[in-house]
Amino acid sequence: MSKDKKPGFFPARQKPDPYVQAPCFLLVSTLLLFAAFSLVYKQITLTVDGSDRKMITFRSSVAAVLEDAGVAAGPDDHVRPLPDKPVADGMQIEIRRAFPVTVHADGRTVTVPVVEANVAAVLEKAGIRLNELDRVEPACDYMLAPGDEVRVVRVERQLVAQLTEIPFREIRRGTDKLDRGTSRVVARGANGLQQDMVEIILEDGVEVSATVLSAEILRPREDRIIEYGENTILSRGGRVLDFQYVYTVTATAYCDGTEASGCPRDSAGRSVCTGKHGGGTTATGRKAVAGDGSEANPYIVSVDPGIIPLGSRLYLDGYGYGVAADTGGLIKGNRIDLLLDSHEAALRFGRRKLRVYVLAR
Repeated sequence: MSKDKKPGFFPARQKPDPYVQAPCFLLVSTLLLFAAFSLVYKQITLTVDGSDRKMITFRSSVAAVLEDAGVAAGPDDHVRPLPDKPVADGMQIEIRRAFPVTVHADGRTVTVPVVEANVAAVLEKAGIRLNELDRVEPACDYMLAPGDEVRVVRVERQLVAQLTEIPFREIRRGTDKLDRGTSRVVARGANGLQQDMVEIILEDGVEVSATVLSAEILRPREDRIIEYGENTILSRGGRVLDFQYVYTVTATAYCDGTEASGCPRDSAGRSVCTGKHGGGTTATGRKAVAGDGSEANPYIVSVDPGIIPLGSRLYLDGYGYGVAADTGGLIKGNRIDLLLDSHEAALRFGRRKLRVYVLAR
């Protein structure tokens, strides 16, 4: 035992040095604060529509971080992670803004907000269903971008049976069995009937095409057949005459209007047959003397110059020769007036149907 220590006694306890304890306390506090700070301190990246922003936050949820950043997310915007998710260090929070897409369908226009969608998704969101033949512009798999519009064209296909008349044709053929200027109907002609099965395409209720898929003849057409005369030879009384045309006309008769013919006068003293032109002269200046139908002394005939030229030599079937030398106010078209030698003879003649041959010169 040391001589400095007394038996039965312990050395006295030394008091701590405050100057030695303070640095230790500060170090421990700092470490504790740093640990606590490390638990709540987070470095994140906030991306809004592709634009990045670095942030330090002590907030615990994505929604709180967005609130601190002053970024409001709309109901149709995409926020990833979701707003109620906790924030972790190094996290990337992304917001993609919704943009409007205009949809035209069924006569109305709707606007659908989307972030990332193709045409099919937008139609589904708008509650628009496509039928089998409907057309969409652009196509359903097209990825939409801001400013895009979608148009739905309703396409309808109809099959319709249509009846169509088939017009008959007119066929003309010459025959020497008829005189030139005459004709006859061999077949009257009748329209046919055809049934077409037609595919009609409607777009938004408007017809855009009609295609005949099949055709069936229900009744064939019957063409109209007309024969016209080519014969120009007339045989009468042992004579053979060449003619240009033959006309079937309505014939009446008149006298020369002189007192000798027995023609009555009206209240003004004019002839009822020749009127103010009476006096025995035709409209062409030829002397109005009734002929007898012979070739040397033909009948004087009033004609329509638009049908029979004045001066034409004529043959009146059943009466003999004539010459187109006069006109009359009532003689139009296929009508002639025959000059006879007395008013009584003209009355007896009355009105008759004649065949008049215009002879070749």
